[in-house]
Amino acid sequence: MKKRTTHIITLISIALLLLWIPVSLDKLLHFQSFKAGILRQPFSETLGQVLIFLLLPLEILVVGLIVSSRFRLVGFGLSSLLMAAFTGYIGIALLGAWEKLPCGCGSVISGMNWTQHLWFNLLFLALSIWAYYLQRGLHRSSGSRPAAAEGLSAKRQHKNFFINILNLIR
Repeated sequence: MKKRTTHIITLISIALLLLWIPVSLDKLLHFQSFKAGILRQPFSETLGQVLIFLLLPLEILVVGLIVSSRFRLVGFGLSSLLMAAFTGYIGIALLGAWEKLPCGCGSVISGMNWTQHLWFNLLFLALSIWAYYLQRGLHRSSGSRPAAAEGLSAKRQHKNFFINILNLIR
C-alpha cells in the first residue's frame, strides 16, 4: 500500500510540475505581458502590484518544494492554496461579478475559455489536495512527522500548517 501511495504521489508531482514549471517560466520570460495582464484585472492598482511581485516567486517556490522530498508536503499545500485562489477567482468571474474580465494567463491556459479554465483548475486543485493528504499519510506512517506537530489534533495541525505557509510568504 505504501509503495502504491508513493507511486501516486510521484505521478501527481509530475503533473503539478508540468503545470507550475511552464506557467512560471512563461511569467518569467514574458514578465511585461504578465504585469500588463495583472494590471488589467478588476482589482486595485495596489493589489495588482502585490500580485505581480508575489505570484511568480510563489509559483517557483511551489516547484522547488514539490521537487524536494523533505518539503513536498508544504509544496502540495501551497499548490492547493494557489489553485484554490485561482479557481475561486475564475468561479467569481463566471458568476458575472465583473462586466469584462481579461485573462492574464500564459502558456496553454491562455487558449481556454473561462469554463474550460475552471475545470482545468478544479482538476489541479483536486490533485494538489489529494497529494497533500497522501503525503501527509506517508509522513504519519513513517513517523517523520515534525516534532512540533506531535500530539496535536488533526484540525490543529492543519491550522499550524496554514500559519506556517503565511509565515513563509512574509
